[in-house]
Amino acid sequence: MDPAEKSQTPFGQLPVLKEFESDSTEPSFILTESDAIQRYLAARFGLYGTSPADVRSNAQQDAVLGQCNDVMVLMFQALYIAKAEEEKAAAFKKLGVAAIHLLKKHDELLLRNGTGHYVGNKTTLADIVAYMRLERLATVPFYKEILEEHVGEGLRKFQATLELDPAFKRYQEGAVARLATYSR
Repeated sequence: MDPAEKSQTPFGQLPVLKEFESDSTEPSFILTESDAIQRYLAARFGLYGTSPADVRSNAQQDAVLGQCNDVMVLMFQALYIAKAEEEKAAAFKKLGVAAIHLLKKHDELLLRNGTGHYVGNKTTLADIVAYMRLERLATVPFYKEILEEHVGEGLRKFQATLELDPAFKRYQEGAVARLATYSR
């Protein structure tokens, strides 16, 4: 998106989701902010509750999403923001402590639920985001070993459950194709 287009977005920044009716060239719905877009799309596609009865389930998902995002912030600080070697070492150490804590607590949460999912018994937004964040963390040098050492029974069942979900498999296959188009 060029700067002129970006200035025309609701808040002058990306991302922006635009939905169009089949018979219109003007968007019928515009939404900004990645978290809002993520939750909106998840609700539209049955991965995030839409009824008043889903309030607690959504709150539980939001807690998982927030915890995953907290670790991702630390990862980005360590990888991209910290400049001096001492600062980088401290950031990576902080990331390691947070990652181990996340793995332990999420393993316990998944064991308590017992279904191979964070919330309920079907794939949700929280499952997808947690899976992707763990995958991303595994790409950071030496954190792959931390993950292997600290992934317990609950997280292993979670990973296997998601990988057996046909819809998630299709999403993963599409993600590879989408990534290839971004790399050109």
